[in-house]
Order: sequence, then structure tokens, then C-alpha cells
Amino acid sequence: MSGGDPSPLAYLLASRQREIASLRSLLQKGRLTTEVSQLIHEIQRERGASNLWLCTTGQMFGDELSQCSRRIRHSQSEVIARLPALPEDDSDGLVSSRLYSRIATALQALGERDVLREQVQQRTLSHDAAMAQFNHIIRQLLNLIFEMVDTASDPGVSRALIAMFSFMQGKELAGQERAMGAAGFASGRLTMALSQQIVALIDAQERCFSHFVGFADDDSLQRWQQVAQEESDIERLRRIACTTLCQDEPDAAMALRWHQCLTRRIDGMKTVEDRLARAVMQRCRQSIAHAEAQGQSLTDDLLQQQMQNRANEPAWSVFIAAEDWQKTSPAEPLEADALTPRLGRSLLAMIQQQSKRLQDQDDELAALRASIEDRKQIDRAKVLLMHHHGYGEEQAWQALRKMAMNQNKRMVEIASALMAVASAFEPAKK
Repeated sequence: MSGGDPSPLAYLLASRQREIASLRSLLQKGRLTTEVSQLIHEIQRERGASNLWLCTTGQMFGDELSQCSRRIRHSQSEVIARLPALPEDDSDGLVSSRLYSRIATALQALGERDVLREQVQQRTLSHDAAMAQFNHIIRQLLNLIFEMVDTASDPGVSRALIAMFSFMQGKELAGQERAMGAAGFASGRLTMALSQQIVALIDAQERCFSHFVGFADDDSLQRWQQVAQEESDIERLRRIACTTLCQDEPDAAMALRWHQCLTRRIDGMKTVEDRLARAVMQRCRQSIAHAEAQGQSLTDDLLQQQMQNRANEPAWSVFIAAEDWQKTSPAEPLEADALTPRLGRSLLAMIQQQSKRLQDQDDELAALRASIEDRKQIDRAKVLLMHHHGYGEEQAWQALRKMAMNQNKRMVEIASALMAVASAFEPAKK
């Protein structure tokens, strides 16, 4: 390398410094993430109360709506107080244009909530329309969280973020289930369509929580197991909601029981969600400390360490020819230590670790792709049942789910078995 060329070490150090800066930025956003999460939790609660208020023509949860409104005002003020400041010039540090855009969209959605709250109070819209608007507001807040923390390159932090994202999505689906089921019981309209929607929400929750389990830390998993052990009453209520069909038979007592049971579950989920957020922040601190220690060790090694011959070590290495390689015997091996003193062995170790981090991220992406493939396999099995039994799409889905429950297996396992049997009976191609 000529004296004027940039040093690989300089770029490696710049990469490490940028990684540390990104982790510090994520750590600083942790408090805002926590506040947005709390705001989402309060709006989820307001959504459920609003559905009961609308479906009982203002006879239930009027006081709860007022309490929700007060809690949301407080939580929203905490969020706004912690938003990043607007840039004074073209230099905005690590705040991206996408984050500013997400903040703008979230603030607009929160502004729309004021109008929605008045419409709910005056009962001038249906519970379906109200729920759709609540879902939109919550979705924008979730998008804001994802944008704020989607900057990590450290595999440990990435795993913690995937666990948190997956769980937050599952919790939101659980909130929709709470609101939808309460509305069905309160209005006396437990229709086939509503039953299918609830079942679809349950299945989507299972997928989210399956992703969460694959990436979460032990402490969060233990707390989730405690929450899951308390779901026996919910399973009974789900069976009632998904098997009882009625028209114009309101059941306020059952609506209240449903809402209370699922609220206890969702409040338990919030404790898991808070633990996951703390796990992300703790992992950030650990990664920052580790990266800073590695950077200091790398600098000292490059200044002091003498090259040593480790060609026979069973380790990953780069072979570079010595300066007089043309004069050496062709039988002599290339030198593993023929690197400039500025690089040394520490640089190779650092490059190896960075390569491993990239591989870890590839593995995590592969796991997410596998879940998508599972969904495709289930869809193929649905098409098979629709073709051979004349089922509609929802009937085929329910048939798969029933087989999975009866055999205590995952739906994708049942779908794969069906496709395997079908392929065995396909006529051989000539």
C-alpha cells in the first residue's frame, strides 16, 4: 500500500466509531420509546372502552372513557416533551429524514384522535369506524417506534429489537381482539364474520409471539410464561365467541367479563414489553462498553504488538506474500505474518468479528423468511382444500386450524402434511 493510500485501520476505526455513535443514539431514544409505548397502551385501552360505550348506547364505560382521556393527555405530553428538536440548519446529526416524517405522521394521527374522541362521546359513528380509526393511530405510533430504533448493526441489539418488535405487534393484535370481542357480546352480533376475524387475530398473535420467543432474553421469556399461564379463562371465552352465533342478543355481562379478562392479559403483556425495552437498552450499554474496549485494545496492540508467526494455528487467517516473494522457492508457503506492523493480528481478529456479525444478521433474516414460507405453505394447503372440498377461503382456514388443534400441532405442520399427501397422489408427468 502506498503512503498516500488510506489505511484499512482508519476505516475500521471509523466503522467502530459510527457503530458506537449509532448505539448511543439508540440509547438516548430509549426514554422516548418507553413513553410512546405507554401512550400506545393507553390508546389501546381507550379503544376497548369506546367499543363498549358505543355498542351499549352509552350505558357502559362512560367513566372509564374519561379516565382514559386524562391518562392519554398526560402520556401524550410526555411523548411530545421528548421528541428530538427540529434542526437549526442542514446538519441534524443522526436524526434521519424518515424519522422526522414518522414523527409528523404520528402527530397528525394524534391530532385526529381529538376529533375521534368527540365523535365517540356523542356516539355519531359506528364502533367499526371508531375501531378502524384507533387502529390507524396506533399503527402510526408503532411505525414511529420502529423507525426510532431500527438503526442497530450489533447482532445482540438486533435480536433484542426483533423480540420487542414482534411482541409489540402481538400485543396490538391482542388489543384488537379485546375490542372486537367486547363489541360482539355487547351488541349481540356474534356473527360468522366476527368469529372468523377473532380467529384470524388469534392466529396472527401466535405468529408474533413465536418470533418473540425465538429472539427474547431469558428474563422476558420467564415473565411471558407467567402471563401465558393465566389464560385458561380467556381460552374458554374464545371458544364461546368463536362458536356461538347470535343476532340482536346483547350480553352486557359477557362483554364485561371478556373485556376484564383480556385487559388483565394485556396489562400483563405490558410488563413483558417494558422488560423487553429495558433489555434493548441494557444490550446497547453492553455493546457500547464492549466496542469501546475493543477499540482501545486495537489501538494499543497496533502500537506495541510485535508480529508473531502463527501460521500453524487452526484459525481464520489472511495470507499475503512477503515483499521478496518472487525470490523465494515455489515450495515455500506464503507467509501468514507478512502484514505491515500497522495491521497486525488484531486487525484480522476484528475483521473476523465483523464478518461474524454480518452472518448473525443474515441468520436472523433467514429466520424471518422461514416464517413467511410457513405462511405460503398454509396458503397452498388452503387452496388444496378449497379445490377438493369446495370450501371457501375462511372455511379452509378453519378446517386447517381445527386439524392442528385436534392433533396438537402447528398449522404449518398440518399444511405440509396435506401437501405431501397430495403430491403423492398426483399423476406422474409423462
